[in-house]
Amino acid sequence: MATLHVRNIPDKLYEQLRAAAAEDGRSIGAEATVLLRGALAERTTRKQGVERVMVHGAPFKRRFAARVKELVVRGQALAQEGGAAETMPAHVLLAMLEDPELRPALERGGVTVESTTAALPPAARPVKTKPPISADARRMLESALLATLDV
Repeated sequence: MATLHVRNIPDKLYEQLRAAAAEDGRSIGAEATVLLRGALAERTTRKQGVERVMVHGAPFKRRFAARVKELVVRGQALAQEGGAAETMPAHVLLAMLEDPELRPALERGGVTVESTTAALPPAARPVKTKPPISADARRMLESALLATLDV
C-alpha cells in the first residue's frame, strides 16, 4: 500500500478532519482515505456526466457552451479589472447579473450584485492578463450544465 505524506494543512481543515475521524471512530489517516475515496468517486461521476452530455452533439449543448464561454470571458474581464489572481464563481455570477435574461432569475434566488461583490476579496490593481478559471468556478459551471440537462 502506498504512503501519502501531506504537509501544510491549514489548522482549521486539520481540526475538521480530526473531529470527523473521532466522530467516525477512525484514525486521521483512515478518515482521510475514506474522504479522498468519496471525493474522487464524486469527481469521476461528475466528469462522466459531463462527458455523456458532451458526446450527444445536441444544438442545446452548443448554445449552452457558447453562452457559457461568453459569460466566462466576461467574468475573466471582471476578475482582471479587480486584480484577482483567479476568476472565481462570483466573477462569473457578476457577468450573469449583467445579462437582462439571467438577472431576474438570479435575483429571485437571492443573488444580487451587492451580495456577489461582497463575496470577492477587496479589489487590487488591474492585472495585465486574464486570470485563469478557478476550480470552484469550473465546478459551478459543470453543475449548472448537469442541472440544466437533468443528468
